[in-house]
Formats: sequence, C-alpha cells, structure tokens
Amino acid sequence: MNQELLEYKLKGYCCSQIITHWGLKQMGKENPDMVQASAGLCFGMNQGKNCGILSAGMCILHLADPEAADLENCRDFYDWFEEAFGSIECDDLLEGNPLNKVEKCPMMIEASMTKLAELLEWDY
Repeated sequence: MNQELLEYKLKGYCCSQIITHWGLKQMGKENPDMVQASAGLCFGMNQGKNCGILSAGMCILHLADPEAADLENCRDFYDWFEEAFGSIECDDLLEGNPLNKVEKCPMMIEASMTKLAELLEWDY
C-alpha cells in the first residue's frame, strides 16, 4: 500500500472517500462535503452492491472532464474495472471474507487511481 493510500485509511476513509479525496486533490480542489457524501457509496452503498471504488471513480471522471466522461472515459473505466477484478459488485469482490477489505480493496483502489489518472491524463 502506498503512503498516500495509508494516510487516507488512517483518517478513517472508506474506498469511495479515498477515490473522491484523491481525485479532488489531483484537480487542485478541496470539498470536504463531497468526500463526506461519498461515504454513502462505501461497501456497495452499504448493501454489497456496486463497488464504491467504481462509483466514486465515475463521479471523479464526470467532475474532471464531463464531455470525455460521457463519450468514452466512463465506459472505459467500467469495462476495465469489471475485467480487472471480475465483478463490479462489492459482495462478489469481497468473496464473503471481511478481511478482503484490508487485503484486496487497497490493491483495487491503487489500481483504480492509476487507471483514472491514465484516462484523465494526470501525472500519478
């Protein structure tokens, strides 16, 4: 786990909050209310549904470049995510093992940050 990701985890951020905070920071923005609101996406909207990493990533794509998000970036991110991790559903990704929040999710967050930076042509 990289240092930046560790710092977010130590602040108590969940996956979607980490992606949101990181994306805002990449854009030179701060929005604590948006970071707090993105907690509603954590753990598949707290229902094990769509992964918060994916959902927050879609929000960042639309915030950073709405036109490209509509044209291709969101589709590309979604397709990449599903192919890379085998599902978009939090319950499937965690495989019924709560320890995967510690073991698997950080790797997925880091890989998603890299993919988002690639799609948005950010240095990361």
